[in-house]
Amino acid sequence: MKRLLTSLTLSMLLLAGCSDGKELNNNDTTTSDTTEEAPPTVTTDIAMIGDILLHRGIALYDDYTPSFEPVKDMLTQYDYLIANQESAPIANKFGVIGYPRFSSPPRILDTLHYVGVDIVNLANNHTVDWGEEGVQTLFENLEKHDMPYFGAYKSDEDRYTPRIIDLNGITVGLLGYTYDTNGFYLPKNSPYNVNYIVENKMLTDIKNLESLVDVVVVSMHWGPEYVTTENEEQRRLAKVLNDAGVEIVFGSHPHILQPYTLLTNDQGEETHIFYSIGNFFATITSAPDTFIGGAASLKITKTGNNIDVHSPHFKATSMILENGRYNIYPLADVQQYAPRNLDWVRGVLGPDVTVE
Repeated sequence: MKRLLTSLTLSMLLLAGCSDGKELNNNDTTTSDTTEEAPPTVTTDIAMIGDILLHRGIALYDDYTPSFEPVKDMLTQYDYLIANQESAPIANKFGVIGYPRFSSPPRILDTLHYVGVDIVNLANNHTVDWGEEGVQTLFENLEKHDMPYFGAYKSDEDRYTPRIIDLNGITVGLLGYTYDTNGFYLPKNSPYNVNYIVENKMLTDIKNLESLVDVVVVSMHWGPEYVTTENEEQRRLAKVLNDAGVEIVFGSHPHILQPYTLLTNDQGEETHIFYSIGNFFATITSAPDTFIGGAASLKITKTGNNIDVHSPHFKATSMILENGRYNIYPLADVQQYAPRNLDWVRGVLGPDVTVE
């Protein structure tokens, strides 16, 4: 079971006195078996795919489903799947527009639903490409297509409503931040919000969220484009997030893969970091390595109050041109046609993540 918890559900969780909802009676003298049962163990997984960035050629497709069909079985296996929706699906108002100010057809949201995407991250540098009217249209279309979101918000109330998912009893909270929005900003009096990488704000958000959940996941839109190694600022921010107690970081923006690493702070808390998971559905033809992407995932195991985040995994994909159409395939199936192979992916991500 996977669902976003409502504010009412959260309040019930916080106010509940015990698991069965009954008040403890201190005068209860009923004897009971002193043998304690071992707490149940539950395991789930969470994954994120990279940039959904519809350059004009692929944006003009009448139907995106054929392009995603080869990876549907791969994607629907995850208990919870996030996508970075980098080009705003607002073409119903602005028309189909590619680089550098994107406007994509809203039907991409239906295809993402079809292949198992549960929520989209909106904290990226193209969110405000078409100003406040574009952001308003974005939220209207997300609602029409029933697509949950985080990282940008339609009101202050929306921003301060925590994004918490219940995965079979494991609660996961989601936050997203971007380094910038390409110099375009919302008016000061706008009801809409975009989360920027501002450390004090991030730390406050994380502190408020981590008391409500088992695991905090942060999507970071950061780093240099078209470079397979993270930079010093990414490493510095990764340490900030590790020190704050974040368990998982999924990175985007470089449009190309960057390493995975595991950080441990002075309290022994671990943070799994995918510095960049690359593009997923995008066509930057001037940089062929951007055609390689995939799904980064981690397993979460809960036994009683003990939480273990483990088993970093990456299922690599490649965009392949077939009969005039770009389709996404598991890289393992098309290595002979792809710009890079699995060994290249392993070399970029590093030895501590399983790559398939």
